[in-house]
Amino acid sequence: MTPSFRSKNDDKELSTITSTYCCNAKEMDIEKAPNSSFSSTSNEQPSNCDSQNTIDKKHSGAKKGITERSSPSKDEFEDIVPDGKYGWAVVLAGFFGYITIFGMSNVYGVFSQAYATTTLKNKASTLELMTVGSVIFVSVNVLSPISILLARFGTRFNYGLGSILTCLGVILAGFSTEIWHLYLTQGLLFGFGASFLYMSISSVIPQWFTTRRGVAMGISSAGSGLGALFLSPMANSLIMKYGLPWAYRILGFFFLGLCTIGTILIKDRLPSSHRKNLPIKSPIQLSMFKEIDFNLWLLGSVIGVMGYLPPLFYLPKYAADIGIGPTDASSLLSVLSASNAVFRVALGFIADTIGRLNMFIIASALSGIFSFVIWPFANSYGVLLAYCILWGGTSGMYYALAAPITASVVGMEKLSAGLSIAFLMSAIAAMGTPISAAIQQVTPNNGYLGIQIFDGSVYVLGAIICLYLKYRLTGSILSKY
Repeated sequence: MTPSFRSKNDDKELSTITSTYCCNAKEMDIEKAPNSSFSSTSNEQPSNCDSQNTIDKKHSGAKKGITERSSPSKDEFEDIVPDGKYGWAVVLAGFFGYITIFGMSNVYGVFSQAYATTTLKNKASTLELMTVGSVIFVSVNVLSPISILLARFGTRFNYGLGSILTCLGVILAGFSTEIWHLYLTQGLLFGFGASFLYMSISSVIPQWFTTRRGVAMGISSAGSGLGALFLSPMANSLIMKYGLPWAYRILGFFFLGLCTIGTILIKDRLPSSHRKNLPIKSPIQLSMFKEIDFNLWLLGSVIGVMGYLPPLFYLPKYAADIGIGPTDASSLLSVLSASNAVFRVALGFIADTIGRLNMFIIASALSGIFSFVIWPFANSYGVLLAYCILWGGTSGMYYALAAPITASVVGMEKLSAGLSIAFLMSAIAAMGTPISAAIQQVTPNNGYLGIQIFDGSVYVLGAIICLYLKYRLTGSILSKY
C-alpha cells in the first residue's frame, strides 16, 4: 500500500471532502470495499445520510444542509476518494487539454515569424505580433472565473465548450489578413476557450487525488512541455509544405481530436443531482481577501510567475546575439520544453513526499539562482543549453502545483473561488515581459544583464514570501507542507 503523507491541513481537506460527499454516496460511481465500515454498519443502525434525509423531508423547500461529522477512518476515506483509479483517466484528459492550451501558446513564435515574412509583412510591427502571445496569456487568466458561472453544468460541459472555442480560434486564425484579426481569433477567442479548459482541469483533478495530487497535476501539466516539443517542428513543417492558413486549420482539427477524447474521459466526482442544485453565483468571493494566508499565496505566486515569460520570449533573440544560428536556437527551445515536461512529473512526485508548497518554494528559488549565476555567463551554445535544461525544469512548477496548493491554503470547499482569484491575479505576471523590455532599454548597449537580474529577483522574492506563508501555516520552516 502506498504510504500516506498528510499534514494538518490535509486532514482538514479530507474531512471537508468526506462531509460534502457522504450524503450523496449512493449516487456516486464508487467502488466500495466489501468490508468497509459503511457497509458493516448499514444493517445495524441508521446512517447519518438517512437522518439527514428525514430532516430534509420535514423541512421541504429548505436548502439542504450537511451535518458535521467526525474525521473518517482511513478505510472510510479510501472508499470515498480513490486517489487514482478513474482519476488517471481524468489526468489524461488534462494532459490533452494542456497540449492544446500551452502547446499552441508556446509555439506562437513560429507563427508570428511566418506572419512577419508573409501575410502581415509591412502591416504589423514585431511588438504588435508578439503582443498576441501576451493577449493569450492574459485572456486565459482573466477570463477563467467566467467558467465558474457554468460549474452547475459539470466539468465535462465546461471542458467541451472550451475545446470548441479554442479549436475554432485556431482555425479562424488561418483566415487572418490583418493584425487585429489575430487579436480576436488566436488572442481573445482561443484564450477564452483555453480559460474553460484550464479551470476544468485545475478544479477536477484535486477531487480525485489526495496523497498523489502533486504527481497527478505534474503529469497533466507536462502536456504543455511535450506539446511545445513536437508542435514546434510540426507547425514549421506544415507552414513550409501547405502554407500558413492551412497550417492553422490542420492544427485546429488536430486539437479538436485531442479535446474530443478529453471531453469523453473527464468526469466530476460530484453527482449530477448535487451540481444541478448549485445556485449560479459570482465566482469572485471578495471575502477571501480577508484571509491573510491566501493573500500571501497570491502575492508570492504572482511575483514568482512574473519571471516565467521573459526568458521564453528573449531566448531566441539572446541566442542570435551571441552568434547561435536559428536552427540551434530552435533546438534550445525544444530542449527547454522537454525539460519542462519531464521535471514537472518528477518534481510533482517529489512534491507529494516533501509537500507541495515546499516543492514550489524550492523550484522558484532554484529558477532564480539559475538566472543569476548561469544565464549572464551563457556566452556559448553549451552553457546556454545547460541553462535551458535547468531553468526549464524548475521554472514552470506554478502551473503544476497552483491547484493543490490553493486547495491546501483555502480548503476544498473554497477551491473554485480560490482558483478563480488566483488565476485572475496571475494575469499580472504578464507584466514581466514589458518590464523586461523597459529594463533593457535603459541597460547599456541594450544588454541583457538587467533582464537576467530582474528574472532571478522575482523568482527568489516569490520563494521568500511563500516560505513565510509556510511558517505561518505550520510554525516551522522545515516542516512538510
